[in-house]
Amino acid sequence: MFHLLAISTLLDPRFKKIHFHDPLACAGAIQKIKDLMKISLDESHGESDSDKSDQLSEDFSLWSDHHKLVHKNWKSNRNEESVSDEISVYLRATVGRLNENPLEIWADFKQQFPKLFHIAYKHLTIVASSVPSERLFSKASQVLNQQRNRLQGKRVNKILFLQSLDKNNWDL
Repeated sequence: MFHLLAISTLLDPRFKKIHFHDPLACAGAIQKIKDLMKISLDESHGESDSDKSDQLSEDFSLWSDHHKLVHKNWKSNRNEESVSDEISVYLRATVGRLNENPLEIWADFKQQFPKLFHIAYKHLTIVASSVPSERLFSKASQVLNQQRNRLQGKRVNKILFLQSLDKNNWDL
């Protein structure tokens, strides 16, 4: 559970490594991000079963097999280097201002850090508390009481929506 907080902190451009007091914890979180990036790379570049069966049915040639292995090894090493480079460049960049929205910052970073963008967006959109849902349940309990126990779900949704609007939206 704490690794989600660590990853989210590292991927928030306003904080990055600033609040990590333990270098081992920071390195562990960076490694988890790298692992997530590798997993997403493997999923996007993975071979299908039909490709593997085609390779097995071909006549075996030592040198062609060697060239395939070298190419595959070179490709995976290059992907691992790009993963390390991407996270390194991101962490070396300056920290964003505190009043900026981290998702807007990542929208700008999308071209520069394409692999890291998807992981950052996934981790930065996690709701940090249950307060909004608790407020909604409290308002629903005020709407659905003894006198109004036969309201249909659609009507309750509309009433709760109207209650959630800001007072400024009510002025015509």
